[in-house]
Amino acid sequence: MTAKSPVLRSCSHKENADAKSYNDKLEKLLPQIQADLPGSKILYVDTYNPLFDMITNPPKYQFVETRRGCCGTGLLEAGPLCTRTTPVCSNPSRYLFWDSIHPSESTYTILSQKLAELLLHELSVTRRQ
Repeated sequence: MTAKSPVLRSCSHKENADAKSYNDKLEKLLPQIQADLPGSKILYVDTYNPLFDMITNPPKYQFVETRRGCCGTGLLEAGPLCTRTTPVCSNPSRYLFWDSIHPSESTYTILSQKLAELLLHELSVTRRQ
């Protein structure tokens, strides 16, 4: 998320640290949650690290822009500020973010492919048990 740093267009370090801390705590709690819900299968899905990898290695994912959103100026527009009358970039698939907060369709496609791989792996492991 770069919305909190509109001039430098750098990552918001405090929010990133908060997200990592939350994810670490959640992952550690999952065994207890699983024990409290017998018969259920709960999976932890890490979207933070794949997204961070896309930000730090854009060519690997064919992105050319990771600091600005495709919608509007790419600096602050988010949600209701991105409308059908707001100008957008010429090639949204090359942008990591759609607006200053939300990932683009291309980013979500990559994340969903990673999720599908994880789920297929987990399903095959579960069937073998």
